[in-house]
Amino acid sequence: MKVLNIALSAAALTALVVSTSALSADPVVGKQKATACIACHGSDVYPGIFYTLQLGGRNADKLAVKTMKYKSGKILHPMMNMAVAFFDEKEIEDIAAYYQSLGKPAFTSSLIKIKGDDDETAQPAAMPYAFPAYPVAR
Repeated sequence: MKVLNIALSAAALTALVVSTSALSADPVVGKQKATACIACHGSDVYPGIFYTLQLGGRNADKLAVKTMKYKSGKILHPMMNMAVAFFDEKEIEDIAAYYQSLGKPAFTSSLIKIKGDDDETAQPAAMPYAFPAYPVAR
């Protein structure tokens, strides 16, 4: 009887571990799925086209929530809405886990606020160049 209880406990623990790992985000799969994201948001070897769009080291949960808002249309951005339209929630979580696993980009500055950061200590930097404000013709 004691052997049966141990065997059942081991089976239950194995099932729990397998089901938990199946539900958790996988950064390795996320790296494979992130090919559409790399041009703008960077990767482990490429910084991306704009410093302020880098996602490395960002919180995966926050990234997934914000990306789901792009997918659902709650946040309107033509490029992002199209880019995430065909990802399901699991793929978005995997990609977010991949970006979190990268760590912060090498060239970070406390003066520059990364788009989407919720960090209150980051301050927007003064633009090194300024575009003049043109009046809108009406």
